[in-house]
Amino acid sequence: MTDAPVRFGIVGCASMGETHADAINAVEGPDLRACADHTAETARSFGSAHDCAAYGGHAEMFADAPLDAVCVCTPNGTHREVVVDAAAAGLDVLCEKPLDVTPERVAEMEAACREAGVVLAGVLQRRLLPSIRFAREAVRDGRLGRLVSADARMKWHRDPSYYDDSSWHGSETLDGGVLFTQALHGVDLLQWVAGGVERVAGATETRLHDIGVPDTAALSLRFADGAVGTVSATTATRPQQPISLEFNGTEGTLRVTESGVELFETAAGRTEVDLPGPPSDGLHAAQMRDFVDAVTEGRPPMVSASEAREALNVVFAAGRSDRRDEWVPVSAFEG
Repeated sequence: MTDAPVRFGIVGCASMGETHADAINAVEGPDLRACADHTAETARSFGSAHDCAAYGGHAEMFADAPLDAVCVCTPNGTHREVVVDAAAAGLDVLCEKPLDVTPERVAEMEAACREAGVVLAGVLQRRLLPSIRFAREAVRDGRLGRLVSADARMKWHRDPSYYDDSSWHGSETLDGGVLFTQALHGVDLLQWVAGGVERVAGATETRLHDIGVPDTAALSLRFADGAVGTVSATTATRPQQPISLEFNGTEGTLRVTESGVELFETAAGRTEVDLPGPPSDGLHAAQMRDFVDAVTEGRPPMVSASEAREALNVVFAAGRSDRRDEWVPVSAFEG
């Protein structure tokens, strides 16, 4: 363990790059030294705004800048290339979700980081929400009795401009669709609270947008302990609603959103739950703090690559299920 700051680079200087820069600046310990983007002007503007060196590509940055770690904030389907190159440069990696959009690419990322002896962590910051942490404790502690069903609903809206104004949103190879880009958070939270998913039946459609990937999905799940569940996700409806999770057990029901507990009722009656607010400096900053502590202390991060892979395997299984019109075991995508 060292008191020296963890020297960070950011690859991808658009919106998520800005989010990661803000997180680095909010946390004691990391130091933003460099940024890279395939658009040189975007990198220069970002570097000027954050007082760091700017590069027109990640390979140049890795070769030139003195770094310890990197945040990968590029389009979904480009993560493998950046992460593999970062591992070769000996850098620990904090990668935005999803890790990538195919199981083969994710496996290559994991293997490269494992062989290089560097950390690969995924960004799933909503696990830090107080309502979600309460739900996990309540379910795991048996306060709902034996879990019967668990459901996630993510009903969002994206205007056509969201896809039209982007070079990668809506792309099959770079985006992957609603389950990868939007609903992965809901899938992750559901399985993190309720336990591992054993098999999946999925159906996807493109209902509104003129894009090459689904904007709507419905999944049926069977959990490892025998409980059943569903995921309903879309970017095609109005109005946009918060992610909602519901857990039904033999002794009670718990319904939570990102902002709090909507319902917690057991055989003993209904309980009002008063929770603290989310981390004051934001969820990304809180996960950044954990990542920095993990790499300096030599411990696993909050969301290791294998943890980040859990929800992705459900999405991979859903895609195969939709193509084959059959239930697909999640184990088919485990390393």
